[in-house]
Amino acid sequence: MKSLKNWLKNKLRKALAIAGLEESIAGLEESIQKLRDTRSDDSKNIFGISFWYEGNLWEPPVQIALRDLCKPGDVVFDVGANFGGLTTVMSRMVGSRGIVCSFEASPRIIGICQKNIVMSGCSNVQLYNVAVYSKSNETVPIYLGGHLNDSIYSNSDQEVAAFNIDTLSLDDFVDFTSLVPNLIKMDIEGAEFDAIIGALNTIATARPHLILETQPSDTRCLDLLRDKGYVAIDLNSYQEIKTPTDYPQGVGIRNNLYIHQDRLSETPYSIPFTFVEVKTLTEDDFINTSGSMLALKNPLKLDKGRYIIDLDFVAQGTDNEMMCGVKVQDKIIFRYHAYTKLIADSYKDWVIDLSKTCEANIYFEFLNGTSDKTFAIKSARVIRISQFDNFKSAPYI
Repeated sequence: MKSLKNWLKNKLRKALAIAGLEESIAGLEESIQKLRDTRSDDSKNIFGISFWYEGNLWEPPVQIALRDLCKPGDVVFDVGANFGGLTTVMSRMVGSRGIVCSFEASPRIIGICQKNIVMSGCSNVQLYNVAVYSKSNETVPIYLGGHLNDSIYSNSDQEVAAFNIDTLSLDDFVDFTSLVPNLIKMDIEGAEFDAIIGALNTIATARPHLILETQPSDTRCLDLLRDKGYVAIDLNSYQEIKTPTDYPQGVGIRNNLYIHQDRLSETPYSIPFTFVEVKTLTEDDFINTSGSMLALKNPLKLDKGRYIIDLDFVAQGTDNEMMCGVKVQDKIIFRYHAYTKLIADSYKDWVIDLSKTCEANIYFEFLNGTSDKTFAIKSARVIRISQFDNFKSAPYI
């Protein structure tokens, strides 16, 4: 009898073990399928930018300049590629015979950038995970910033670096690869001057066009490059910048285009620019079209050409989300996406380039149920830049 009980216990134990194993296998299969689904969904998406056929609206004023200056077959550098928003533009502009060398220091961003480059079909891009700096073979810290704006400089003495990364000077890179840039776009969160110091030989010999993000109060790059024979143009106002007083009053982040004076004739950027005021708008020209969107009552009819839309609006909100820009029919051709105070402080002069006569509308839209009671439009001036009246912009390819 005892033997029979033991036999039954063993049978039962084995049966329970098999059932438990089968349950574990089923759970594992479910987890594998979820992982496959996640990877499948992930593979269909790119981060932060649109697919090319949907239109790329990353950094609109910079993008317009890149379309003016990047030519088929060029070698161009994107220093501070972030997640590749402008790398993809440069890739299309230089074409299959050109090369884009993109540099991104942050280890947490580089994978996103690589994915966006691949999924955008940019086979002419070389991506490097290094910090472009004044010297090669050093190590610098990487501090995490909001909106993936990581930097080698800390905002606080107490901040701890998330990563350490090797450095590379552009002069050393050019010497080693023999890839000489016709244009360098640089946005590396305050380290632009360090990178320029490491590129002085390339700047002296090749005289590349330069597009640098800057704070108006930091004149180190401006002073150095002007001493080297470069002319600086604010890509939002199209004013020549010689000193900080040449920027519009109270502005924050700017993007400056630097063209060597010996190369100005190669470009459509003939200074001083001639401005023609086309239209002046007041707050009465705008209407609340829904609970969250403000737009013009009547679209603007504008001829072919390049325009500055000089907006005067105020906002103090930081806990909101706004999309604003310019639409032609239902297609967005210019867009900023941020909280209202940042837009009001830094992005009040917009640049659009029209390839034909069309009707354009200015809009401001709050997203995700957010709002800002301090947001108010005072006026807007629409200004045509005469030098571009007959200029044929690069096609959107």
